[in-house]
Amino acid sequence: MPASSAWSQQYTVTDLGTFPGGGVSQGQAVNVIGQVVGYARFANYNAHGFIWTEKTGLVDLGSFPPASNFSVAQGINSLGEVVGYSDHADALNQRAVLWSNGKFRDLGTLPGGTSSLANAINDLGEITGYSNGAPGVHAVTWDKQGGIRDLNALSGGYSQGIAINLEGEVAGYSITEDGKSHGVLWSKPSGILALPYLSASDTMASANGINNLGQIAGGSGNTAVLWQNDNGHTVQSLGTLPGQTWSSAFAINDLTQAVGWSGFIAFVWSPAQGMQNLNDLIPSNSGWSLTLPTGISSRGQITGQGTINGQQHGFLLTPVAK
Repeated sequence: MPASSAWSQQYTVTDLGTFPGGGVSQGQAVNVIGQVVGYARFANYNAHGFIWTEKTGLVDLGSFPPASNFSVAQGINSLGEVVGYSDHADALNQRAVLWSNGKFRDLGTLPGGTSSLANAINDLGEITGYSNGAPGVHAVTWDKQGGIRDLNALSGGYSQGIAINLEGEVAGYSITEDGKSHGVLWSKPSGILALPYLSASDTMASANGINNLGQIAGGSGNTAVLWQNDNGHTVQSLGTLPGQTWSSAFAINDLTQAVGWSGFIAFVWSPAQGMQNLNDLIPSNSGWSLTLPTGISSRGQITGQGTINGQQHGFLLTPVAK
């Protein structure tokens, strides 16, 4: 019956498009007013970061000169401030950047460093990412005054900050000297904390998203997980989609909705509905195959990348009013 398929549709899909002549784009993050940031390629296959709005479409954020330099927009807050990275001296020396009020700012590196990258920004203007430098490659934060802070790493290893909430808590991962990757939470009162693995046999984990409730989404072993904001940071499996053997979550909002992929298929997870294939929640005749959702706002809008007409394009999903 036509009515039944209409009722099952829960999201509309918007194609973010590409730059002139390009065939690839990807949404990386979406804020509460529906602004999306990510990257898109040109006809020459170079890519620049973009900001997208319903009124403007894709707007090129540019890069360090020359224009042939590569850039990616990774995060956006509700004020429209955008962070990411751009090639600096060369492709091996990228710099974390802030796009704000039409200005482009180099966020710099740790002392002695040559390369850095910004992944996320909160509404207080606090930014997280990573930088190389004298201690190695470590997760860092930058503040409004331009100061950079080394968040350190487990056992003197590698670390990266991926997401930051309004409390300034940072989620990410750290690789220890034994080669294991741990999901990590950094907080101002407690410093660095390794999050528990889902299974004692796991050797790889990453904390990829954190909401303002302190809940963290990511992956442990081959499974998407949710770490709760309790004394032990209890870890919960989000499962996998039917027929798939692995999953990982990339973002979580304040409604405890998480997005990620399972077997290269996009999913959304909630406590009430569990894990759902996002392709089952859009119009069946849309032509889209949704693969990689990377961000979800507290309004429930989702961005990422999928395939439409044989090309990989960024998308924006908007919940249908019930």
